[in-house]
Amino acid sequence: MPNCCECENKIETKTTELIFKPITLDTKQLIDSYTKPWNLECSDLSFANLFIWGADGKMEYAEKDHVLYIKLDFEGVPVFLWAPVPMYGVEVDYRKAICDGIAYMKSIGAEPTFRSVWTPFRDKMLETCPELFSMPTDIAWDYVYSRESLATLKGKKLHGKRNHINKFLSKYPEYEYRKLDKTMINDCIALYDQWVGEKDEKTAQSMEDEKKSVLLALNNMDELSLTGGTIFIDGKLCAFTVGERLHPHVQLIHIEKANTEYDGIFPMINQQYVLHECEDVELINREEDMGIEGMRKAKRSYNPLKMIEKYLISTRDLTDAKGIWGEEEE
Repeated sequence: MPNCCECENKIETKTTELIFKPITLDTKQLIDSYTKPWNLECSDLSFANLFIWGADGKMEYAEKDHVLYIKLDFEGVPVFLWAPVPMYGVEVDYRKAICDGIAYMKSIGAEPTFRSVWTPFRDKMLETCPELFSMPTDIAWDYVYSRESLATLKGKKLHGKRNHINKFLSKYPEYEYRKLDKTMINDCIALYDQWVGEKDEKTAQSMEDEKKSVLLALNNMDELSLTGGTIFIDGKLCAFTVGERLHPHVQLIHIEKANTEYDGIFPMINQQYVLHECEDVELINREEDMGIEGMRKAKRSYNPLKMIEKYLISTRDLTDAKGIWGEEEE
């Protein structure tokens, strides 16, 4: 059986070249034309995600032979690609598309890896190139909840969440939920800065890139079809969240920040946004936990209905490899 390295060597360099370009608002229609028809529930294929988290060249796209490629180049993590996304309904040479991606990564000196590969694309890649290796990467799995569960918090498993909200209501009965609009952007950033100020110096420095992404989301809500919600206490903005309708039945939550001085404020903004902005959806995708223990614990505490599984696809077995997840693994 030919391996992908042999496959890529048979393709002339000029035909394997991928030219990556910045993801801008002007590219939304093009990228959506590839991603939306697949109707996947994973967060990665959201254009808003690509635009706000991929700023400053951290994510770029290339298009070739009716296939979309997304490259990710984050500081401290080796360059990698997501699964090649073929134009839905168009017949493409998917093996060649995979080999083109592998050839590109080898040409820039990167370990050929396709990461955050959603299960349907994992199956498609392994069917096309069965010589590839696959392993689950649960740090990238999306947490998906039923809308009813987050709205009502019914059941024994969510008893703690109900208690937090009851404490909040007893302390701040005059709170207000308001739909987020552009007049609140400065207040949101002030809250974000306060939140960062509570972190240690190393963590605070790493939050600068996130702040840029938060600003991009807040300043382009209409263009990105985002909606937001806020909690005000005594006239002061104390929490905000931003999400989008990923599909008619799925709401995707991108950002959620709150002033932790107010006991129960995170469960409160979570529930209120679901009640007010997600009335006609079935599922809420709250994205991945990135392997951060506190975030993992918090997301699991809401009793997810299911996980959107994702995988790493590579040309060799990387189970015991060091450095593929970043400098901390060296």
